[in-house]
Amino acid sequence: MTEARVEATYDVIVVGGGHAGTEAAVAASRSGARVALVTSVIDTIGQMSCNPAIGGVAKGTVVREVDALGGIMGRATDLATIQFRMLNRGKGPAVWAPRAQCDRGLYRRAVRQLIEAHPGISIVQGTVRRLLFAPGDARVAGVETMEGRRFGARSVVITTGTFLHGRIHIGTDTQVTGGRAGEAATTHLAEQLADVGLTVERFKTGTPPRIDGRSVNFSALERQESEIADFQYSWSVFAPHRHNEQLPCWITFAGEPTKRIVADHINESAMYGGAIGARGPRYCPSIEDKIVRFPNAERHQVFLEPEGLDTSELYVNGLSTSLPVAVQLEMLHSVPGLERAEMTRSGYAIEYDYYPPTQLFASLEVRAIQGLFFAGQINGTTGYEEAGAQGVVAGINAARRSVDREAIVLGRETSYIGVLIDDLVTRGVDEPYRLFTSRSEFRLTVRQDNALRRLGPIAEAMGLYSGSERRVHDARIAAEDRAHTLARETSVRPEQVAALLAPSGTAPLIHSVRVAELAKRQGVTLTALFAAAGIRVDVPLEALTTVELELKYDGYFKREREAADRLKKMSSFVLPLDAPYETMRSLSTESRQKLAVRRPSTLAQASNLPGVSPSDLQNLVMEIERLRSVRPTDVDGVATS
Repeated sequence: MTEARVEATYDVIVVGGGHAGTEAAVAASRSGARVALVTSVIDTIGQMSCNPAIGGVAKGTVVREVDALGGIMGRATDLATIQFRMLNRGKGPAVWAPRAQCDRGLYRRAVRQLIEAHPGISIVQGTVRRLLFAPGDARVAGVETMEGRRFGARSVVITTGTFLHGRIHIGTDTQVTGGRAGEAATTHLAEQLADVGLTVERFKTGTPPRIDGRSVNFSALERQESEIADFQYSWSVFAPHRHNEQLPCWITFAGEPTKRIVADHINESAMYGGAIGARGPRYCPSIEDKIVRFPNAERHQVFLEPEGLDTSELYVNGLSTSLPVAVQLEMLHSVPGLERAEMTRSGYAIEYDYYPPTQLFASLEVRAIQGLFFAGQINGTTGYEEAGAQGVVAGINAARRSVDREAIVLGRETSYIGVLIDDLVTRGVDEPYRLFTSRSEFRLTVRQDNALRRLGPIAEAMGLYSGSERRVHDARIAAEDRAHTLARETSVRPEQVAALLAPSGTAPLIHSVRVAELAKRQGVTLTALFAAAGIRVDVPLEALTTVELELKYDGYFKREREAADRLKKMSSFVLPLDAPYETMRSLSTESRQKLAVRRPSTLAQASNLPGVSPSDLQNLVMEIERLRSVRPTDVDGVATS
């Protein structure tokens, strides 16, 4: 290390206390590491910087995957939910997507409470100025803060969000440095990361204004109630959680008057007036983007989302903007129901540094610096859920790196987390990355309801669960197995299910049939079949839903799992990091160039590179086997799950 004296030494230091940082700290601690979470402001640990919501299409599945790996996002959400919707209900349970509106303050406090429940995590307030390195070695050895405090570590996870060279824009004339409204940007660390040779680029994101709910005419708005029922994101509690008071959301629209205001002032927008050159998220556009890109759209939906139980402030979802403050107020007043709205906080855009994630291994370790990991928006992603997912993986692998154990890599066939990370490190990003179900080849078998069955065994094998959590996990899986066995072994007679089948429009039975076979019919639920058979099943409703899906779509799931097995075999074929692709003449020129630049770790990663054809993959296998027969290869292995 460049300095002889440090204040304390840890196995893992996590820089940043947002969604990626908190998950990284917990995952590293659960992995047995002694962890320091270093953040500029302790009071903002777990802060929801943008909208106060967790989940959604694909994202809700990610939250449940994070939870299955011992993460805290789902647990904090259960403690803070004030409005809940299960999206895609009309499309069937296989694609249902949970989304929870949270009390912003309750969520932040829940995250802090859950972190402090881990005695292996120390919290340090301070802004990291630079990384420390081992003398003469490209291995990270700790951090130094702006206050001059030095801490040693064998692994460091950087999760700085939008703070690296962050710059806030309101209109074309107002720019201030900052990583979030009211909080300073991080510059020294950003400069050091560029100085050590990492490629750095810029993205932008934005946030809408907030308004005082007491100034809203709710009679002009559509009310959307919570449908919380008995849903919980986390499987880890012994008894159903008692939910908070539920609040409605409200729906309105930005129509022609709003469009005219935005169009008249478009050159005053930071984005369109030339103040910002970075690219923003395509799937969460500003109102300026919507007006410019979709000029024929009659109106754009606006959600008013409550900020919490102890405030009347509302988040105006759908009006993200970098227009001047006066124009923002005029724009708000053009929206039905908001004619007299009082703006409590203005919207703004923010530019920040990110590091193209192709510079990372699939473990999220920086290829050029041993022991250094990146997670969250620093990797070019957007969204709390994507950040949390990366945090879990980076935290686990940082802990494993600290004791020189091989990394864990989740395959695309195991989870949306695996899809996310594989997309990042293999394909890279040219805009802020957001997860969608369409990004996964295995979205039928990788669902929100079966996250625990998919990832629980991996978590147990890595020792991420406490004793009580292991018992709850095992009980949940046993309940599913019990229901599955009962469905296969129980038969129902025609007269028992006649009344049940008639409304579904399916043919009546002419002889007794197994429940498992009858459950394949559309419009027939497993719960109703057990009830018709007079069988009381002591199994959680969600476990029954999972079993029903497995029975109903067995043929589809079987084909998808066969494809997953093929991909897993490809993932187990490790490619040498120093493979001489330039000399492999059996590969196409484009394939050689792409492989030489991206340096994939496995054959599965190589298969996802644009320009690498199936015939190239076959020839690549032969080239690598030939290479291994000529000389021994030292490969940094990864364990795929």
